[in-house]
Amino acid sequence: MARNYDDTYSWLVAGAKIVLPLMALALLSTLFLVSERIDPTQPVPYADIDLDELAREPRLTQPRFAGVTEDGAALTVAASGARPDAVGTGASATGIVVRIESPEGFTADILADEGRLDPALGEVRLTGSVSLRTSAGYAIATEAVSMQTDRTRVESPGMVVAEAPFGQISAGTMLLSTAAAGAPHLLVFNAGVKLIYHPVN
Repeated sequence: MARNYDDTYSWLVAGAKIVLPLMALALLSTLFLVSERIDPTQPVPYADIDLDELAREPRLTQPRFAGVTEDGAALTVAASGARPDAVGTGASATGIVVRIESPEGFTADILADEGRLDPALGEVRLTGSVSLRTSAGYAIATEAVSMQTDRTRVESPGMVVAEAPFGQISAGTMLLSTAAAGAPHLLVFNAGVKLIYHPVN
């Protein structure tokens, strides 16, 4: 009985050694037969890019700027796209995301539709629908913001509307700054400040 089992197993192994390689060859030949034919006379396909326009108007995709301010905060500026100025003094960008993070744990996140980075002045100007959210619980909306790249200073020269932990604030201007490393961050509203206070139960 054992010998019959050994004979069957040997026949199966011998058959597998023949059948499996033949199946592999059949699969490979099917791949070559079904694959799309390439016409060597046709040009190689490239991405649809206007090279003349790209040469006239150079641009950056998803640029990112990072640094540390004098007061020790980590500053990150990212954008979906940017166009350097023709004279090389700065760049205009769209889809801007800014993050300020201090060693003490304070953070401020700013989103803007567009803006301009001026390295010579050490300034970033954000325009369009600008929103600022801080780790202290403030959510601020305005039309324009200017900020420094060498220190923590974010200023809105126009009307701002803010949601605070204690209510709603509207004002003519806003300033977020700190005096030095380790000092508290101050958020100051000026020019016709109105507060709607929501008492906490």
